Amino acid sequence: MRDRILTLATLILATLAIYGLTQMEGSGSLVSALTLVFIWSIAAISLNLINGQLGILSLGHHGFMMIGGYLTALLMLPEKERSPFRTRLLSDWARENLDLNRWLEALGLGFLAQSTDAKFVIALILAGLAAALVGLIVGIPSLRLKGDYLAIVTFGFGEIIRLLPNAPEVARFTNGPLGIKGVPGDAGTLWWTFAVFLITLWFFSRLKFSSYGRAFEGIREDEIAAEAMGVNLAYHKVLAFSISAFFAGVAGGLYASYLQSVDTQTFNFFVTFFLLVAISLGGLGSITGAVLGTAIVLLVRIYGGFLEEPRPAYVALFAISGLMILAFAFSVYIRRARHLRPVIEPKHLIFLGTGVGLMLLTLAFFSTPFVQQEVQFFGMRKILLAVLLILIMIYRREGIMGRSEFSWKLLFGPREDIPTEEQRKQDAWLTNPELNPDAGKGNNGAS
Repeated sequence: MRDRILTLATLILATLAIYGLTQMEGSGSLVSALTLVFIWSIAAISLNLINGQLGILSLGHHGFMMIGGYLTALLMLPEKERSPFRTRLLSDWARENLDLNRWLEALGLGFLAQSTDAKFVIALILAGLAAALVGLIVGIPSLRLKGDYLAIVTFGFGEIIRLLPNAPEVARFTNGPLGIKGVPGDAGTLWWTFAVFLITLWFFSRLKFSSYGRAFEGIREDEIAAEAMGVNLAYHKVLAFSISAFFAGVAGGLYASYLQSVDTQTFNFFVTFFLLVAISLGGLGSITGAVLGTAIVLLVRIYGGFLEEPRPAYVALFAISGLMILAFAFSVYIRRARHLRPVIEPKHLIFLGTGVGLMLLTLAFFSTPFVQQEVQFFGMRKILLAVLLILIMIYRREGIMGRSEFSWKLLFGPREDIPTEEQRKQDAWLTNPELNPDAGKGNNGAS
């Protein structure tokens, strides 16, 4: 009951915070950043199901996102944007029939066509189903492979899907390399992305702790043992691939609505690479880790522009020396936390010596023109992300969260290694004074 109350209170506070943020003047950049965090978190969580929970390296996630983006754009494209001038590569059939309004009226649901929100819900669901169908088609033959071969095949399928809209035979349905412009941005707002993000969190958290989730984890740990326990490997792999593709398509639809356009460069391979970095940083197999990794990567890319601004050279030198000293301190902390001996190794002293030496040299030559001149380092945001990923891979390969999830017990207890009163009643030895001298003293006695 306590956890449910805390979760409900957090949702209410988050909703109020988002409402206040949307009403605040000058908050456009922060609203845009949060919107992107929610959209990319949906995609990262869906990829984490394959790469983290199932243990299969998939490199074609950008292809499924592109399917969702294109289908959402086509279904929601306004009538004025369907004119031959704006979509001159679209065929007459596609211009007339790939219209959600016509479909709803033909099904006797014309009243839904009057609501933009209802049309967006339908378009996103159809986009997800289309991506899931392609994921099923791709998954059935490719998931028979393993390891690097499977990764190469998924990458190939992703690139085929990405480049297919430029083919003349397909361009009449996708508008070719010109892409689709003028997509309504209603589904790309903060409220929409927040709502879909919550649904995604709820679904994948239920899935992870269900029998299907345990089967996925069993396949990840040992396929032979899982199959011996009665797990249908092919069925569960294809199921996970289809679920992942569905939510990737929904994320693609949200992103296309956020950009209000879509083309073949919107979802290139760097999208999948970005998601891989996010889930590796947050923790493979962890839903909350995928969200945390996505938020870190996105916020560094969005707000890390100050790292690339022109500054005097001594600022960069002091920053480099400070990072060296921090690397030494971090290494000592990790070894102390893991009870490794010796705590300080000779190679760690290289970081400390280099950092202190560079700082002293900078102070010694502080007034020289070389130290005082302005310098500008481009690409520092990417370098920072690369350094963070390297540190994670060296000191915590499982990521920040590992395979664990955030829970209220982590913050407020109770500790799982202390039995509750109900558990005490069920375990005879805990209530037997001869075997347990602390019997009857409550939870504190067992600690």
